[in-house]
Amino acid sequence: MRTSQLIINENQLGTRLNQAIVDHRRGEFGLLLAMLSNDARDMAQFHLDQEPSDVETKLKRQFELPEPQALTSALHLGEDRDNSEQFHQAGLSGFHLQQYLNPEPLVHRGRDPLAMQEVLANCDPITLARFHNELDADAPSLELPHFTEQIVRQRALGDILA
Repeated sequence: MRTSQLIINENQLGTRLNQAIVDHRRGEFGLLLAMLSNDARDMAQFHLDQEPSDVETKLKRQFELPEPQALTSALHLGEDRDNSEQFHQAGLSGFHLQQYLNPEPLVHRGRDPLAMQEVLANCDPITLARFHNELDADAPSLELPHFTEQIVRQRALGDILA
């Protein structure tokens, strides 16, 4: 049995199977089903190219390239690199050489992740200190004055300024 049109990819196969069913062409339907494989490794989406990463590692080894520059670092871990001393000792060229050999991170962050830093930036100082366990349990807690006392103080300030 020979089909009239060529099948280029799997997308056309579904359409051709449907057309064979509608037209009652059992032979073409059987041929198309026989072309399908049950092995998922035969499908195109499961053939991944591993060569670019292999080529990349070979080139890194061949040219003795250092590790890529870290994007972020946490200051509280103490793992940061500081190449500024090399600048004072050997000048700009020494600093550049040290930067190529041991690159400094691009961004220095504190001990909290970026999302938590954004949340803490919007918090009041007491909540921030409580989060970092900087509040003493023995220290007296700051109590805000009652709402009516705040209004009285604001009116007194308004009278003074007027």
